[in-house]
Amino acid sequence: MDNEEQYLCVGICMADPDSGYCLGCGRPPLEAPEVCAEVVTLTRTPRPTTSDPDNPE
Repeated sequence: MDNEEQYLCVGICMADPDSGYCLGCGRPPLEAPEVCAEVVTLTRTPRPTTSDPDNPE
């Protein structure tokens, strides 16, 4: 019996914070990849300043 047949999904996919097992079907936690990282760089675009709030150009 393969892993997919042993743990039938019941549509409630939520990991138990202590064990990592799925609270819905009891499936064991998935193996974590060796390295997983994403670099995000935030940039700000300066807004033009205007004294007329009804006509922000």
